[in-house]
Amino acid sequence: MDPPMTATITRRHVVLFPFPAHGHLPGILAVARLIRRAFPTEAVTITLVCTERNVPALRASSIDDSIDDIHPLPFAPSDHGLPADNESTSTLQVAQFITLFEAFESLEPAFDAFIAALLAREQGAGGGSGGVCVVADPTVAWTVDVARRRGCAHALYLCCGAFGTAILHALWRNMPALPFGPDGLLRLPEHPEVVLHRSQLSSTFLDADGAERWTAYQHRRMRHAYRTDAVIINTVEDLDPTGLSMVRRALGDVVPVFPVGPLVRDSDETTTTTHDVLGWLDTQRPASVLYISFGSQNALRPKQMAALADALESTGRPFVWAVRAAGAGEPPYVEWTGFEERARAQNRGLVLRGWAPQVSILAHGSTGGFLSHCGWNSVLESLTRGVPILGWPVSAEQFYNATMLEEVWGVCVEVARGNQLDSPAVESSKLGQAVEAVMGDATSIRRRVLEVQELLKGAWAEDGGSSTAALQGFFKAMRLVSTTTTTTLSI
Repeated sequence: MDPPMTATITRRHVVLFPFPAHGHLPGILAVARLIRRAFPTEAVTITLVCTERNVPALRASSIDDSIDDIHPLPFAPSDHGLPADNESTSTLQVAQFITLFEAFESLEPAFDAFIAALLAREQGAGGGSGGVCVVADPTVAWTVDVARRRGCAHALYLCCGAFGTAILHALWRNMPALPFGPDGLLRLPEHPEVVLHRSQLSSTFLDADGAERWTAYQHRRMRHAYRTDAVIINTVEDLDPTGLSMVRRALGDVVPVFPVGPLVRDSDETTTTTHDVLGWLDTQRPASVLYISFGSQNALRPKQMAALADALESTGRPFVWAVRAAGAGEPPYVEWTGFEERARAQNRGLVLRGWAPQVSILAHGSTGGFLSHCGWNSVLESLTRGVPILGWPVSAEQFYNATMLEEVWGVCVEVARGNQLDSPAVESSKLGQAVEAVMGDATSIRRRVLEVQELLKGAWAEDGGSSTAALQGFFKAMRLVSTTTTTTLSI
């Protein structure tokens, strides 16, 4: 057996600053676990920074012994036009997200004071002025100003894939000077090989005129991001080479980019909600069930939900459909006439309202396909479990994730786009055909998924794994070097 990997450091303090959104937190917590597995507590202290009202939720979530401390920053949502008790995206409408992003910029003085006090303590303990490094979500890229002021190392953690990230960056960088051609197509100046259709842009882009808040915020964020010391990204070199090349070019090939994926959850978060879904899956044939979920922030329009329900009935395929709870101002659950009752009576499907144990469902042997919005966390959770994807992207980089998965890897079939009133019409017959294409005797797509599953697994091989090597490169970039510790790195 090969000897375990050796990582060496002097005492350091790593400060993680995630953004309080469901899809942003798991990856940065996985980064904390990687650091902890490499370096013992006496060598590295890991502190998570958040706002005060997010502390209880974080302590109750999947945070484990990797995190040594949680430091709350004072924040008054009502000062920024937000609900008084709201400090995350979980209960906000999408239109309010920009207000939260802007409001978090006001945290810079408090964060600066925290880093200054931390450095004073570390210097007193012999850590030196370089004893603190900051790893931040790109939505709080302004943390680089604090790091520069205080002489700290700084990195950004990107929770999305590289291809989708690069396209979003190019779109915002060129806003509003991106005219569509008469064919409804758009070409990116930095990446002329990439051709986008109007239906692959969220309304945020379509409504941008260069003078509104979204564009101004994104341009501020990008200026900060260019000054970071390193970027770590939740993808794999061999899975996402084109996207990684695009990201590196966007950063001027100066800032090192370290793909350290796949960072996925091993299990579902604990919850007081219980479902009979796993027991029901035990009664189904292997690889026969279609799992359906559009993530924590997305909801289909009522007509789209009805079309999907019709498609499920027409195919007769067993399914588990996780329907997101409607937020303020959003359409309520659609009560299809008899649909749910018929599915239960025939033992053909379950509709789950709210939380669903997604990791456990995807890992179950009866699950044979995933109808997904193609958010990157969901993509990786599906592919690492060997489950092919039916793509229904609805916003942000999800459209480009679906394109890469279908056109490059052949592990996805895109079935529809969008969830807005002006989204293309969804035909239940075409949905049904797509479901059959993936859930039937689709030996080609299943073979490709298993190949990708092995590729992802190999990224963390101790000897020659690309993510293993990238993690070591990241440690060096963050100056996590010198004295002594021995450990084996694994996901």
